[in-house]
Amino acid sequence: MNALAIKGLKKVGDILLPGEGAFPRFSQTQLETQLPRLMDEMYEDDRSGFILLMNIFGLLPSFVVRLILWTASFGHGSVFRQIHIGVRGVLFTLYYSGIDQQGILPALNYSTTINTKLPQDDEMQELLRNANPLTMPASLLGPTLIMEKARIAHESIRTLSVSDRLKTIKRLRFVVLKRQEEIIDAIQVETHKARTDVLTSEIFPLLEHLAFLEAATEDALKDETVPTPAAMMGKKSQVWYESMGVVLVISPWNYPFYQAITPITCAFVTGNACVYKPSELTPLQGLVESVLTEAGFAPDWAQIVYGDGRVAQELIDLRPNKIFFTGSVATGKKIMAQASQYLIPVELELGGKDPMLVFASANIQRSVKGAVWGAFTNSGQSCTSVERLYVQDSIYPEFKTLLLSEVKAMTLGVDSDGNKDMGAMISEKQVKIVADLVKDALAQGAVMLTGQEWDFHNKMIPPIVLEGTTHAMRINQEEIFGPVLPLMRFSDEAEAIRLANDSTFGLSASVWGEKAQVLRVSRQLVTGNISVNNVMVSEGNHALPFGGVKDSGIGRYKGVMGLRSFCTVKSVLVDGNSKKIEANWYPYTTKKYRLLSRLVQSLFLKKWIGFAVNGLKLETYSQKARRD
Repeated sequence: MNALAIKGLKKVGDILLPGEGAFPRFSQTQLETQLPRLMDEMYEDDRSGFILLMNIFGLLPSFVVRLILWTASFGHGSVFRQIHIGVRGVLFTLYYSGIDQQGILPALNYSTTINTKLPQDDEMQELLRNANPLTMPASLLGPTLIMEKARIAHESIRTLSVSDRLKTIKRLRFVVLKRQEEIIDAIQVETHKARTDVLTSEIFPLLEHLAFLEAATEDALKDETVPTPAAMMGKKSQVWYESMGVVLVISPWNYPFYQAITPITCAFVTGNACVYKPSELTPLQGLVESVLTEAGFAPDWAQIVYGDGRVAQELIDLRPNKIFFTGSVATGKKIMAQASQYLIPVELELGGKDPMLVFASANIQRSVKGAVWGAFTNSGQSCTSVERLYVQDSIYPEFKTLLLSEVKAMTLGVDSDGNKDMGAMISEKQVKIVADLVKDALAQGAVMLTGQEWDFHNKMIPPIVLEGTTHAMRINQEEIFGPVLPLMRFSDEAEAIRLANDSTFGLSASVWGEKAQVLRVSRQLVTGNISVNNVMVSEGNHALPFGGVKDSGIGRYKGVMGLRSFCTVKSVLVDGNSKKIEANWYPYTTKKYRLLSRLVQSLFLKKWIGFAVNGLKLETYSQKARRD
């Protein structure tokens, strides 16, 4: 930075951080030590923009700079965000690093939480006066510092061997097992789930995921040798899987613990740092940090950032190296649009409208049991819940009778002993969505076979089975994400396939019946995942990649393919350090053209003797070729 920019930096720094007690003024810290390193870490566009802004501040009187900063604190546009968040973040990073260099404070260990609104200047000074430097919240520092710390953390993570990372994963698995009941208690408080739902949908699959990482990561990430063409004989071709940098994970409210630890650990084992933003509805504040810390995660390896969608927007503007989002289609589209400005790779795990097809050859009792669980587990708040149930005409009456019997026997409640089948809804907003969709279906002629006691307001929604719905109704087109099961019938394979594919979603499906028939049908369904004679199990095998088509998202998660999606894939071709000249290099001559032409003909017509003879002639000539 030039002298004018440094003058502006000190001016704005002394306004924001005038010092108090043991804390020096901003301009009295070791800027010359920390500033070059920080400038090197910034993106070129950010660095040039920041220096330009500091030059402007250097020219302006202090009272004008103070007025600009005060005005910017009320803005919400991108320019204001750069001033209000970006400048504060950079200055606070320099400030606290600088005072640490002076030996005034011990090494700082900040909490990894931020709020959607930074403190105003008077609040800031009060916090500084009373702060314990070891526990000072990152809300004082802003998203910029969070991302900066993550980029630095990436450098330490990538130097760890995969084996060393997996030792941390093993410790994490034992921590989760040891604290299982405590974790379930915390999840129940925020989600109102039945206890067994938490155990089977959050703890058990997470432990399976961690076990998969331990078993598969080293092989998934090791250098892969691939075939080299005959024309490149003597060379070696490889694919390397390397870390990307910082992965931003934005997760939903339906599985708050599982959806936190799973992507965080995928990022970590592949060598990345992670910034994780949970839903504000089920943040589990402090729990994830505590579990990761006990397992041996360093503070900056996975930073948890609390807040609403505005925080996510600010973090995306700071250009992470990958975004992994699980949630609604509408939010996914917004995230993709924002990320496209920076060409950030995005993986979207979005909604579903999953069909279940039951053919006459199916075991009726088993398929009924599967339909009830698939529709109502987690109160239907899963992207792969059964939301459309199609039963073949010939078995429809028997199936319906058994289905209603099973549903009416279900028990509801937020239990402490695992003795309830289904808990309450998590989101008030989602309760209204479910009520609106059911009312719309009823108004168009659908009939409630169960759940008539619901008042359309209570979060403890009973399991609802609807009959008489059609594909013209919203309830069979929009995601319900609640305990509602439309029951419909079909006549033959062709109709079943047509109905199942009649959706803008394509996440998962289940098909029940004689094996040859259901496999034939499964190949014609437009979806990312299929469970054959079972329900919601394809995503339960962590060796299988998971993801959807159409409006259900892009990318694949889990399995070897999913792990590699957190990597930069580098293609490498290795040649010897010889003196040989490649046959296709200059100079081009008439004779070389004729030899190359014969080589191409013999190679792709598989005339191997001719290929060898012409190859030898071309190789010999190329070492001494001269322009004709």
